Amino acid sequence: MTALLTLTRIEMRKLTARKLLWVELALLGLLVLALHGALAAALQNPQGADLPPEALAELRAGLRWPQGLRGALTFANGGELGGLFVVVLVAAFTAQEYTWHTVGLWLSRGVSRRRYLAAKALALLPALAALVLVTLLSGAVATGLYTWHSVGALPWQQVAWAELLVDGGRVLLTLLPYAALTLAVAVLTRSTLVTVGLGLGYTLLVENLAVEVLSLLSPDAARLTRYLPTMLAKAVLQPLQSGMQAQVGVASAARDALLAPGPAALGLLAYTAAGLALAWWAFRRQDIPTA
Repeated sequence: MTALLTLTRIEMRKLTARKLLWVELALLGLLVLALHGALAAALQNPQGADLPPEALAELRAGLRWPQGLRGALTFANGGELGGLFVVVLVAAFTAQEYTWHTVGLWLSRGVSRRRYLAAKALALLPALAALVLVTLLSGAVATGLYTWHSVGALPWQQVAWAELLVDGGRVLLTLLPYAALTLAVAVLTRSTLVTVGLGLGYTLLVENLAVEVLSLLSPDAARLTRYLPTMLAKAVLQPLQSGMQAQVGVASAARDALLAPGPAALGLLAYTAAGLALAWWAFRRQDIPTA
């Protein structure tokens, strides 16, 4: 256990030393600020007057604290923006090690394959949590400014901070399947470009098309979409779905196509376990030069 923790700390230092992680965090924060700004500007558009007053009031409430804080977290959803950032980060962090011959170097020093892969996976957890935290902080700034502009104060006492922490855990859970499955693809292909291409292609195209096509076929086929990672992520985040919600890069689906949050969480964990198992199965059989 001590050796695993030591190796994990080394992998974490390697990850935090990469510019890619910090660029992703900065870019995600800026995107969250920009998207919230665009939403706020859209509500000021005179065309918004065409909406029913109740709908307009609900949309504005969704951009104000405390609803705005919870809604901001959904931008890091694994089936949306969060998944895209995770694919690129995990692909580079894992596949580049083959190009740099770091994998063989560790194995030549007596590090077991199981310990090496476990350290890689564990080192990614703080990075995923950082993506969620940056999203929350950026969303807090954006919705805080909108709240202050709208009502002249920030309702700190209305924010359920403990519940907000649980919400962050829900969002982190939605990122795990995409990280684990990307890890498996990176180990299988040993190529950063191939892993990024497959990961982004699946996240942006395959899941969208599957949801749309199956939804058009029949009600029974549409119900199959609820078991896709993106739909499981939406189901887990149902408690956060109030007020203004922006769906980025993922096809919309009917509410009745979603599982309950509990079974959906188990589904996400199952995808995560499957990704890690596939990565281990491939890694233990690879011929990796150690000289």
